[in-house]
Amino acid sequence: MTLLGGCTIVIAEDSRVQATVLKRALEARGHVVHLGVNGVEALALVREHRPAMLISDVEMPEMDGHALCRAVKGDPDLRRTPVLMLTALAATSDILVGLREGADAYVTKPYEPAHILERIEHLLAQDPSGDRPGEPLELDYGGERLRLDVTRRQLLNLLLSTYENILQQNSKLAEMHRDLAKTSSELEASLRKTRELLYKVFPRRIADELAEGGQSEPRYFDSVTVLFTDFVGFTKTAETMSPRQLIEELERYFRRFDQLLADCGMEKLKTIGDSYMAAGGVPEPNRSHPVDAALFALGLRGFVADTGREREAAGLPFFPIRIGLHTGPLVAGVIGEQRFLYDLWGDTVNTASRMESRGEPGRINISEATHRLVAPWFECTSRGRIEVKGKGEVEMFFLDRLKPEFSADGEGLVGNERFHAELGRLRGLA
Repeated sequence: MTLLGGCTIVIAEDSRVQATVLKRALEARGHVVHLGVNGVEALALVREHRPAMLISDVEMPEMDGHALCRAVKGDPDLRRTPVLMLTALAATSDILVGLREGADAYVTKPYEPAHILERIEHLLAQDPSGDRPGEPLELDYGGERLRLDVTRRQLLNLLLSTYENILQQNSKLAEMHRDLAKTSSELEASLRKTRELLYKVFPRRIADELAEGGQSEPRYFDSVTVLFTDFVGFTKTAETMSPRQLIEELERYFRRFDQLLADCGMEKLKTIGDSYMAAGGVPEPNRSHPVDAALFALGLRGFVADTGREREAAGLPFFPIRIGLHTGPLVAGVIGEQRFLYDLWGDTVNTASRMESRGEPGRINISEATHRLVAPWFECTSRGRIEVKGKGEVEMFFLDRLKPEFSADGEGLVGNERFHAELGRLRGLA
């Protein structure tokens, strides 16, 4: 359907943007449009041009839409002019006021151009010549007795306008619901990716605290086993390697370290150059962390030794590893505001680092505190008391292997059923 062309239309609208958009849409259909920015100007234009229709906003300065409609419908020469009200007031009382003033139809704002053009087309196509007011319509609303002198055409247009406006608003609500659902889905996906990234950087509990509250309070732990590693001779050899080769070498080792760490229930803290730092017993306290750390250390030592033999056979440089363990109290938490880091503080960390630096290539050096906790499970070799900078003489041991009664292989690297049963019970203790 197309709009009836060649009609004169007056628009009363104080919003120049909305008025211009509607004016251009009507002119594109062949209509002559006159624009008034308030009710006073629009009434003068209606009297001058005798338009086929008046389109009026409700809320305007000087003379609002209701007063304008009342003036037009109260003029015997103008009363047959159809009046279409544009309103952001969607309450029933507002609609009744417009109807009482003689409005023929209304459209609620914001409106789609196609919708209002269809409403205008409908009104222009009607012939009001045979329509006469009947008995006044009386009704009670809001405690007020209303008498409405309305025609059947007005009532029909009111019902049609109301129905169309409801459909339009429902369509907008449905579209908003779809947009909201899409945005919600995208937000959930983004949050999942963010949390997955946090899980790669922090222990799961700390990542959840950061995601939910934006912070994680430092905590004191009575007993944690800290592990440090270092590749012997790597720094000197690295001077002859390209940056890409250097990264590839470290990536080969550290990727496997990460796999072993997950199997042993340990937490990776960070890498510093060719040094790898991990801990057991954080961020969730447990009783098995000394044994977990010892198993992890044995796995690291075995992997590095196997890799070294393969590289030596191929004529490639290889790097023995030193590993150090110490068990004691410390504080763990997140530091920084822009680049978060889950870290450990306390003398336990310093002592674990000393265990690594005072160890030997291919060996696992542990403190006396760690030895007391792992001795029932592992064979160890006493090193006696060794001088440590800043600490004097410190008792040290080499962790060698699982004891035969707990070992499933001849080298003491793999636990048997008895070992895993005992370890399971240890891990189950609160």
